Amino acid sequence: MRTLHSILKHGGLFWDRELLPPENYTARYGRIQETMRASGDDAWLVFGDVARYGNLTYLTNFLPRVRSAMAYLPREGAPVLYASIGLRDIPAAKTLTWVDEIRVFGRVPASVAQLITDEGLAKGRIGLVGFDETMPVADWDAVAAALPDVDWQVRSGALDELRARKDTSEIAAMRAAGRTALTALEGANEALEPGTTMRQVFARLEGAARGLGAEDVRILAASGPQTGIALGPIDDRVLEAGDPVMVHFAVERQRYWAEVGKTFTVGGAGGAADGLQGRAQSVLAAMEDAATPGASIADLAAVARAAIGDGSLAEGAASYGFAHGIGLDAEEYPLIASHDDAALAPGAALALRAVLHGEGTGAIAGRTVLIGDDGLERLT
Repeated sequence: MRTLHSILKHGGLFWDRELLPPENYTARYGRIQETMRASGDDAWLVFGDVARYGNLTYLTNFLPRVRSAMAYLPREGAPVLYASIGLRDIPAAKTLTWVDEIRVFGRVPASVAQLITDEGLAKGRIGLVGFDETMPVADWDAVAAALPDVDWQVRSGALDELRARKDTSEIAAMRAAGRTALTALEGANEALEPGTTMRQVFARLEGAARGLGAEDVRILAASGPQTGIALGPIDDRVLEAGDPVMVHFAVERQRYWAEVGKTFTVGGAGGAADGLQGRAQSVLAAMEDAATPGASIADLAAVARAAIGDGSLAEGAASYGFAHGIGLDAEEYPLIASHDDAALAPGAALALRAVLHGEGTGAIAGRTVLIGDDGLERLT
C-alpha cells in the first residue's frame, strides 16, 4: 500500500551479518554477472534513492539515508558504490555494505558520465536498473546527452524476477520484521483508551517498533466515523468508547518490510464494525487459499472481489489494492497494476489485504505471507 515515506531514515540502521551474511550478496553479484555476459552487456548501473532503494540494496545491502546512491557493476571485476554522502561518511557507509570501494557522488549526471568515460564504455552496452523509477528526468536527459553513443538497455525486469524469489536469509529477515510489527501492535488494545488521541496511541506503537530495531514504520489509520470513508495519516482525533479503529501497520527491519492490517475497538468490546470485520477476514482467507505457485495477482484480485460480493465495497477495496509483492520495498514486483498477470513462484512474498468501508464504519484485515512449495506461511 502506498504511504508517506520518511524524508530521513532515523531507525536502527545497522547490518546484522548473521541474519544477512556477506556471501549472500557475492552470490547474487555472481548471478548478475552471468546475466550480463549472456545478454552482451558490458556493465550495469543500479540506481536508488531514499524512497525506493530495493534494487540497490538487493545487490549491496546499502540503504541511502538521504538522497540517492548508485552501484556500478562491471561484467568482470568488483562493483563500485556511489553515494550522496560526504567523504567523512564513507567509514560509516562501509559498515552497511560488502562492497569495498565507495565513492562520493557529486552532481549525478556528471558523475555518471565521468564514470562511463573512465571505464572506456562511452560506446559500450550498459544495462540500467531503477533509473526509470527513481532518477529525475532532467538528470537522465543530461546523462543521455553526455553519452550519445552508449547502447542503453533497461534491465529492471531481469532483477525483478530474481528479487521475487526470496532466499533463506531474506525469509528470516522478513520473519523478524513480521515479529516486530506484531509485537508492537500487541500494545494497541491497552493504548486505545477513551480520551486519548490517535497521535498519542500511534506514537506509542511506533516507538515500540523502533525500540525493537525497526528502521522505518509506516502507518495509515482511521477511527470512529472516519472508518466509513478512508484510511489516512494519523491525526489528533480524540477516541471514544466503542470507536472502531482501522490500522495498516508496516515495519522495516534490516531493510526488509512486513505489514499487517487489523481492526480494533476502543474499550475492547464488539461494535458496529463486527460484520464488516468478519467479511474482511473471509476475503483475506479466500486470497490465502488462492495464493499458490502459478497463480497471479489478477487471480487473487478476482477471488477477493468474488468474496466481497457487494459492488461498492469491492470497488472501494480495490482502490487500496488486494495484493502485491513485498520485501526490500514496501511495494515491489509483482505489482498490483503493471505485472498483475505474472505467475507467482515459490519463495514469493506477498502483502494481502481487504479494506472495507460501508454504512458509516469500516474494517481492515491484512497480513504478509510467503508462498512455498508446501503451502503458505504467514509472516504476520
